[in-house]
Amino acid sequence: MKMKDVDVSVLPNYGILNIELDDEMMDYLWDLIIKTSPKAKWDGRKLLEMEDYNDKQWSIKDEEHVFAEKVLQPAAGIYFDNFGTPFKLKSTHEHQLAFSRFWCRAATRGDYQSLHNHQGIFTFVVWMRIPFDGKKENALQPGFRPEAGDFCLCYPDTCGQIQKRGWTLDSSWEGKMLFFPSDIDHIVYPHYTTDEFRISLAGDIALNSMEPIEGSFTNIG
Repeated sequence: MKMKDVDVSVLPNYGILNIELDDEMMDYLWDLIIKTSPKAKWDGRKLLEMEDYNDKQWSIKDEEHVFAEKVLQPAAGIYFDNFGTPFKLKSTHEHQLAFSRFWCRAATRGDYQSLHNHQGIFTFVVWMRIPFDGKKENALQPGFRPEAGDFCLCYPDTCGQIQKRGWTLDSSWEGKMLFFPSDIDHIVYPHYTTDEFRISLAGDIALNSMEPIEGSFTNIG
């Protein structure tokens, strides 16, 4: 038998956005981080010390809606245009999106976030400071720590097998943001080559069920 024709089709799936923030937005985010950090010692934008290591994650407020309106709202629009809606809407009304949670995470040697997902529509992470070279992290005891310092998404493919998509981080990732559906499991691996803090922001976008009417992109929580 000879093949007369081959039709290669890609099954529909949801993607992610990789967004680079400009200097003005990064300045705004750094101001929020430093202003709200609990009992911390800073040298400019370098975190030197935290009085209580239980405070290494703290809430951020985008009170002027700058980040929500200039970054998150356009990002959500781009996502919908390219991938559609990554959730099943079971409602009698249309709802606006709401910026529901926003926090900063300061992670030092050995800190990690285990596999998890978020309760929202979209989740994002912004890398503010990466004090290590991910390739060197990966090469340190490679048989035991091949993904040291990485950020990974984990998801089932169309055959039901679990796949990983990882990002090996270094200082070139400072100012970049990943934007993805909250249902995707993800993990942050620890770094080992430095005691300096990796600084990142993360947050969630949810449906604002309190206002099922037309309106602007809002903040809750």
